[in-house]
Amino acid sequence: MGRQKAVIKARREARRVLRSDSRSHRQREEESVTTLVHMGGLDSIGMARDNRDHSPIEARNDAQAHYLNAIETKKLIFATGEAGCGKTWISAAKAAEALIHKDVERIIVTRPVLQADEDLGFLPGDISEKFAPYFRPVYDVLVKRLGASFMQYCLRPEIGKVEIAPFAYMRGRTFENAVVILDEAQNVTASQMKMFLTRLGENVTVIVNGDITQCDLPAHVPSGLADALARFEEDEMVSIVRFGKDDCVRSALCQRTLLAYG
Repeated sequence: MGRQKAVIKARREARRVLRSDSRSHRQREEESVTTLVHMGGLDSIGMARDNRDHSPIEARNDAQAHYLNAIETKKLIFATGEAGCGKTWISAAKAAEALIHKDVERIIVTRPVLQADEDLGFLPGDISEKFAPYFRPVYDVLVKRLGASFMQYCLRPEIGKVEIAPFAYMRGRTFENAVVILDEAQNVTASQMKMFLTRLGENVTVIVNGDITQCDLPAHVPSGLADALARFEEDEMVSIVRFGKDDCVRSALCQRTLLAYG
């Protein structure tokens, strides 16, 4: 009888250890998820803030109306204009909408950082941690429109519904069934822009945002965005949107600043 009790006790202990190991494994998986919540000083987001922003995405001026219509009807959209015109907010919000409605399978966001040659080596951390601060403007919009927990789910490497990567990582890729956003596109070269635009596959909407007046490339290197704007024209697949200083919607002070420096 004592032997039987010992066996039962051993079995219970084994089950307890297995349950504990399983919980620890799940916890390690959760901690290893590549999300930007734990990067770049971003605050942890709890379920209490997980309500999606369902407010309609509406144009506040004619240029934004053109931009919204282009995103809804064209495959390749170039948008150029100074700060505060809503380029990043609208493109990220429309991408979230397309993902929620299952019009696409994923969102891909990329941008050149620091320099056109992607020189991130001196920053601490791995590539995701180095890149996180530059993704913050788009991240904030996606969290609001997708909800925090769904955003974290989408960022899981094994799920891959939202992907964020430096521009240099776009080489050799093919984009399909996705909304692809290239932000700060004035800081890619003409050859890099060609490389990026030849990655496009089926069922993609590609939004190329930038401000050709704020190019950080060396003086002798032409902006890939300016070059593309000279090469492409409006047609059934392509749209070109040019925002002016009067189209700034961020604030009256921002518009005043743009005019002061104009």
